[in-house]
Amino acid sequence: MIFEYSFKSLNMIRIFSLLIILIFLNFYNLNGQSIGWEVRTNNKEYLKVGIGDFALRHRTDESENRVTFSKSIWKDKKVSLKLPIHYKIEKELPSFQPRITYKMSNLKLWAQTEFWFDQSYETAFAIEKPYNKYSFLAGWDTSDTFRFGFSYKLK
Repeated sequence: MIFEYSFKSLNMIRIFSLLIILIFLNFYNLNGQSIGWEVRTNNKEYLKVGIGDFALRHRTDESENRVTFSKSIWKDKKVSLKLPIHYKIEKELPSFQPRITYKMSNLKLWAQTEFWFDQSYETAFAIEKPYNKYSFLAGWDTSDTFRFGFSYKLK
């Protein structure tokens, strides 16, 4: 009985959070607005919201929120290099996560690794399939976790 109540409560929090995010995005007229969801085989789920070069990622078990500023520092027709700078709010921990992307005609392949000066985190590899305003993701990281996600571009 208690489990059912907490499960319903958690779903309501997710729905309410998503609603607040959508309302927030409607008030801003910036290019690059997107919303997404990612699930991993290590039982972690993330909601993502992007506005321009900034993004907010919320882990749905409420143990982590991360703010990101990301800028492309090198771009070619086929290859690009992006340097996101993250700040994990609860842990008060910044990190870099350079990502190199190879663009094919209808797919993107990317590799990224997250680190800070004294510590290295996981390295991840993924395939992304853009379709109209949607993007679908399947990948793997060095913690032996598979990840699947999608995003939708609002503008």
